[in-house]
Amino acid sequence: MTSRNLHAELIKHFSSDVAKLTDEQLTAYAGGWPNHLPMAILDAIYSIQTRYTTKHGKGLLPRLKTFKETHPEAAQDLRELLKLSTADIEAILGRGKTSGTSKAQAALQVAQNLTELAPPVYTAQDFNYGNAEHERAYRSVHGLGNVTYRYLGMLLGHGDVKPDTWIIRAVQRVADTHQLDLRITSDLARHIVTETHKATGCGETVTHLDHAIWLNERTSDEN
Repeated sequence: MTSRNLHAELIKHFSSDVAKLTDEQLTAYAGGWPNHLPMAILDAIYSIQTRYTTKHGKGLLPRLKTFKETHPEAAQDLRELLKLSTADIEAILGRGKTSGTSKAQAALQVAQNLTELAPPVYTAQDFNYGNAEHERAYRSVHGLGNVTYRYLGMLLGHGDVKPDTWIIRAVQRVADTHQLDLRITSDLARHIVTETHKATGCGETVTHLDHAIWLNERTSDEN
């Protein structure tokens, strides 16, 4: 069977799998931070290897909300975010690291890179997800890459898939169940989820479907 045929088979089986998702899962996506570029950057970076929410109201999301309430100007404008220190950010969001780099420092470096572009990027209205220079300003920071850049776009309202460990695992599970000889990469996982959404219309947007799959896989792992 050719790769194209294998992918078509996987999309068919994955479509059947996502049909089991509940309405609660498919409507759980909160919508990100469409008008708050600094918040989207902080979320994209701090969500790396971090529990987003817990049953007891803890996790990253409550801390992000506290940051937004504590620093409302910095939540909307990168110039204001850059007035904060690493310690200011870590006091609320924690001292996490990505590939050995402080997440707070990584966020500030992204902000610095974007504000130094010509024309500069200060707010969500200035940011263009499809602009190569804007992408480079994010991905050139050590510890940041393609997956979290896609997530940044999703948080700003661009329909996409964040093919992280849980999404890859979901697609690989279905491939293995149906004995399809495929090793699921992040790019292939993104393709399968995107095409599945086109085929089924499951979830308001592909991001809603992505989030529902993510929730389902994490819940299955906890049970």
